[in-house]
Amino acid sequence: MKSRIYLTLFICLTMYSICSAWGAGGHKIVARIAYNRLNSATRDSINKYLGFTTIEQAAVWMDEIKSNSNYDSLSPWHYLDITKGGSFDTLRPPNIIWGLKKVVGELKERQKYSTEHIAMDLKILFHLMGDLHQPLHTGYPGDRGGNDIKVSYEGNLTNLHRVWDTEILEANVLSAPVEEWTNASQFSKEELKKILRIDFEEWMNDSRSNLDIVYDFQNNKIDKKYEKRAVPIIERQLLKGGLRLGHLLNVIFK
Repeated sequence: MKSRIYLTLFICLTMYSICSAWGAGGHKIVARIAYNRLNSATRDSINKYLGFTTIEQAAVWMDEIKSNSNYDSLSPWHYLDITKGGSFDTLRPPNIIWGLKKVVGELKERQKYSTEHIAMDLKILFHLMGDLHQPLHTGYPGDRGGNDIKVSYEGNLTNLHRVWDTEILEANVLSAPVEEWTNASQFSKEELKKILRIDFEEWMNDSRSNLDIVYDFQNNKIDKKYEKRAVPIIERQLLKGGLRLGHLLNVIFK
């Protein structure tokens, strides 16, 4: 009960934040779900490396440093673009899959790196696991993951990417009770085992499987019917992202 109250309060406090890729509130939800799945040894290790940085702050760090040119090399790590019906080209880094594999490899061999380096790897991992589960971060190159598609939402002109990153999330998910949809018990043992199997490309394809619904709107307008279909997808993707991140961290720091 206490954890449910804390999670609800936490979301209420963060729902005003706006950033790209799920919005800051969405990224923090993924981080909190993951943190609640960690064993004590993994939590201790992560807290040691992050120091005074909270997991919520770690989860949004990659968006907060976008304006800092010293980190321009990280920009392509947030996403990848694959044509509809195409396949992932492992020979064309950097992209989100390449970035995830890179930081996970370094975290597994953390004794080779400084505390500061591992702390940055953790921040990148927390963030990219959120990005990977936003379908348009694994979208199509023709419209830059929906950024070039102008749509009307609630009477305001915006773009499809922002609708999924922020608009529907803040209007429906962050403002509603979250106890039920953040509970992993909604999955059977078999479903959960499949969800947690560590395979970044499989997770990417799982996210991309939602794209037909993402693009299913008429006359460049996002209406209530569309919104109603989108909300459970967003909730499920945030939950999967958090569960997978927590499991991945437990494996890395076992």
